[in-house]
Amino acid sequence: MRAFRPILAVLFLALFIRPGAAQEPIRMARTPDVSPDGKLIAFSYLGDIWVVEAIGGTARAVTSHPAHDTAPVFSPDGRWIAFSSNRHGSYNVFVVSARGGRPRRLTFDSDNDLVNGWSPDGKHILFASTRSIAFPASFELYTVPVEGGMVHRLNVDEGKEGVYSPDGTHIAYVRGPGAWYRKGYRGSANDDVWVCDADGSHNRQLTNFAGQDGSPMWSADGKTIYYVSEFHGTPANIVRVPVSTDPSLALRANNALPPQQITFHKDDAVRRARISANGAWIVYECGADLWMVATKEGAVPRKLAIEVDADDKVNPERPETFTSHATEFAVAPDEKHAVFAVHGKLFLTPISGTPKSVQLTEGQWMDHGAAWAPDGNRLLFVSDRGGHEDIYALEPDDAEHPKLVEAHKFKVIRLTDTPEAEFGVGYAPDGKSVSFLRGGKLWTMNPDGSDAKAIVDQPQVFDYDWSPDSKWIVYARRDGSSASELYIVPAGGPTPLNPARDVTRYATFNGDVSWSLDGKKIAFLGDRRGKSNLLVLNLQKPLAAGVTPPATPMIPTVDIDWDDIHLRANTVTTLPIDEAAISPDGSKVAFRGNGDLWVAATNGGQMTRLTTGAQNPRMIQWSHRKSPFGGFADVVYFLDGQGTLRAVKSTPQTVTDAKTTAESAPALLSFKVKLTVRADEEFTEMFDQTWRYLAENFYDPKFHGHDWDAVRAKYRPLVKHVAMKEDLYALLYLMMGELNASHLGVSGYGMIPEEQTADLGLVWDEAYSGKGLKVQDVLKRGPADKRGLNLKAGEYVLAIDGVEVTEATDLSKLLNGKVGETVELQVAADANAESKSRRRLMIQAASRNSHRQDGAVVEGVRDLMYDRWVENNAKKVTELSKGKLGYIHIPSMDEAGLERFLRSLYSDNFDKEAIVLDVRYNGGGTTHDQVLNYLTGHGHTLFRERDGREGPVVEAQDRKWNKPLVLLINNRSYSDAEVFPSAFHTLGLGKLVGQPTGGYVIGTGEVQLIDGSRLRIPRIGVYTPAGVDMDKEGVRPDVLVEPHPDQLAKGEDAQLAKAVEVLQADVAEWKKKNPPAVVLQPNMLKPFPSAPAAPAGPASAPPLFMPMAK
Repeated sequence: MRAFRPILAVLFLALFIRPGAAQEPIRMARTPDVSPDGKLIAFSYLGDIWVVEAIGGTARAVTSHPAHDTAPVFSPDGRWIAFSSNRHGSYNVFVVSARGGRPRRLTFDSDNDLVNGWSPDGKHILFASTRSIAFPASFELYTVPVEGGMVHRLNVDEGKEGVYSPDGTHIAYVRGPGAWYRKGYRGSANDDVWVCDADGSHNRQLTNFAGQDGSPMWSADGKTIYYVSEFHGTPANIVRVPVSTDPSLALRANNALPPQQITFHKDDAVRRARISANGAWIVYECGADLWMVATKEGAVPRKLAIEVDADDKVNPERPETFTSHATEFAVAPDEKHAVFAVHGKLFLTPISGTPKSVQLTEGQWMDHGAAWAPDGNRLLFVSDRGGHEDIYALEPDDAEHPKLVEAHKFKVIRLTDTPEAEFGVGYAPDGKSVSFLRGGKLWTMNPDGSDAKAIVDQPQVFDYDWSPDSKWIVYARRDGSSASELYIVPAGGPTPLNPARDVTRYATFNGDVSWSLDGKKIAFLGDRRGKSNLLVLNLQKPLAAGVTPPATPMIPTVDIDWDDIHLRANTVTTLPIDEAAISPDGSKVAFRGNGDLWVAATNGGQMTRLTTGAQNPRMIQWSHRKSPFGGFADVVYFLDGQGTLRAVKSTPQTVTDAKTTAESAPALLSFKVKLTVRADEEFTEMFDQTWRYLAENFYDPKFHGHDWDAVRAKYRPLVKHVAMKEDLYALLYLMMGELNASHLGVSGYGMIPEEQTADLGLVWDEAYSGKGLKVQDVLKRGPADKRGLNLKAGEYVLAIDGVEVTEATDLSKLLNGKVGETVELQVAADANAESKSRRRLMIQAASRNSHRQDGAVVEGVRDLMYDRWVENNAKKVTELSKGKLGYIHIPSMDEAGLERFLRSLYSDNFDKEAIVLDVRYNGGGTTHDQVLNYLTGHGHTLFRERDGREGPVVEAQDRKWNKPLVLLINNRSYSDAEVFPSAFHTLGLGKLVGQPTGGYVIGTGEVQLIDGSRLRIPRIGVYTPAGVDMDKEGVRPDVLVEPHPDQLAKGEDAQLAKAVEVLQADVAEWKKKNPPAVVLQPNMLKPFPSAPAAPAGPASAPPLFMPMAK
């Protein structure tokens, strides 16, 4: 049944601006800064930059643009403000007069650049950016001249929130993957404050508190650093410590005592603190307001009362027209109309003729899950209009037009009213009963909402479908071990004579069920031996040869042969599949595989691809319309990745886009939906959805000790104070941060860069400061690694597309919009080479990130940088161990990561004495047990052939590793990459080396908000055998090695070197306990009589075992 499958579609909506109430102090002003003399405050509000006197009052706008301007920073003389804005898609650095005017753009990259500060001489702006192609990826610190030109990276492997010391010789910055919004986190995935020289060298750690430290600020004399910390408890407050900038001293030496607390907020955390250049004042965010505090002893913070006079830049109510971005559809029984869900509203559209649509539901709520009554005169749907997701019916309320598809007025009737969410609503084929899911159970009720009863009273039911005669329901139910089976139960509920029967009896995953209209077959998806299979269950035994099957009546009576029914589930295809639907006559199954629509015969015969180009079909449905030639119309409906309804015959043909398909297929539906989007209602609904989804699904019913109702009461009134989607997201993050949990987030909205910055596949020498760019490395398999180019490390790129590369050149600007295009490089071995002596090389520029092209995944340059990192690590292990040890990095705990692991294990490392395993920078997944399976080998049998070849297994893929291991972990090992080392240690497979893992261990799901944003929900807790919640509890290494930025900047990996050292010692101990076994040579075996010579044939050896003849 597909009506309730989660759908993800992103709607890119126009921004709007709403003024604050007249003379009422504003709230949700963000990212403040204070002028050098402490007299003015700059901040971001309504997506613009504003300035107000430090005592508060009426603010004046510095910028006015529909985009989001943020993070203002005053210049040292107070005359200019640098800020970040996404007015060209990604966030770039801009500078504007503090009095206002036209901003000047300084950076042009398609990755985000976030302003941090100014150099004390006012000539450069310091910013943090994700533009680097390096692996591992992180924010790094860069500078750009105020007049524009070449961007330079500081020699620090990662950094953000950087600020120069007053004399310009040092930079204090933040290092770590911490989440700014999360309250109370304690673990290795936190942020700490560091100090380095102005060029990024001589890094020293200022804080080593296990919680969050951020927003470093220098005192005017450079002898004190203020910062925001939870050192004294949650929430975060401002603290200060004395510092020494002498590179020979560890900064902690002057930090023997706890940091001195400056502010003492009890309810809300301090965020984004900035100090005046004279060192007298600090401005900061706290809760939904801006505050100031003097740095003198005993000063009391004060909340700023700020007013603004702002006009709307975009109308709060805006008309929107949609011809795509539908999240759901439901075709009427006569297939002449369809209902679409667009932006949380239901619309009725004729399938043929004009695409004009009639709006069926209104309001700020999320209406979805539409299901037609069999007579076509009533709709059921699910809505949160009553505060939680309930079932409603929509009927015509028009005496002159009593048919639903002709009516001009409609009425909505509430059928359920429970605190638990209902979904998956549908009619029985005979229309006499309504089915739905509630609380993980399968329910039915009368069409008027009466007599609701749970016919499957055991959770967790997550999918179901009716038999065509309305007498049976097949459903998928998940047990406590995450396995799911299919069951068939009488529609009225189980009885002693007719209980619910397990019809798959294969406890892995079984789901996505659909029952054929002839009642004879059920199609479903199932995991078999670790692979996703499309299967068809035959409900009756096959007919004997020569027996003619009886004709199928108009409404077939379903006859089920229960005897060994589970053995009649036959695999149709093993192609990776996400969704499937069986045809009415049971002869075919349409399914999504590899991003496109396919159809296969249910007997496992012919398989045909119906679409190309990654159409990403979903909500796949067969037409039930009768064909004039007999049988059913051979048409499949689906929504494509753009939310457009398409139809295609199940024989190969081109998918059309608004007209009719071939022969008798129905018109392909083009729809045109017009509605008014009211921004305040949309934002309120998004907030309510976020809160409710977490209320209903968060894995800890005690919400980590928080009163979730009180959290709602605290944050919901703030929705009316935000007018930009970016600021709404920030508000949602603040609410979610109260939970102190991982795997939370909202995403989906974002400005698309006007131009993507291309990459040449070259690594530049950052230390070089002469003419052009000096090549440090040419990436293997990259754009510059082609025959005939002969570009080498040490050479210089002096011009790009005819533009000389100088300090006035912005490289990103030169490469914008050139992904896939040919770029001319002028290259020479001498940086001073004249134009005539340079080589002209033509290189096809590439994308930084992997992407899909013609349905296939194309590697990006960042993928090549990852491969380079792995290769360098493997070379280092080989060098340190003299070739005796192997190295395997597992990038992710998914099928792709497992494939990389197995290839490296068998092809590169199986003959090694031991292996260094590495799950640093691994974001997680679900394959920890599969990886462990290959690392826990114990010999039990020896298989030997007559020529002396022998081994412990028959099949190569059954080989297991049984020699020493060491496992590298760090604070970017997350989720399943934490479950894996925990199990690795518990099973005694080897030592753990590195840093504690992040403590980000939760099973998560994803839902869609009304605007198309995606919300992550932590739904499944993960616990150790002792009952310890692994979220917030990282796995600790046996050997702790903290990486140092100076080492990493030089390409040194202290964790890797220590892992080799530890493993070498373990190998020596292992050899003492496991002396080499005596290898039996062929001449030591008892000879067998010689056999006649075999005729010449294939060089490959026959299988070790052959099946016995019957």
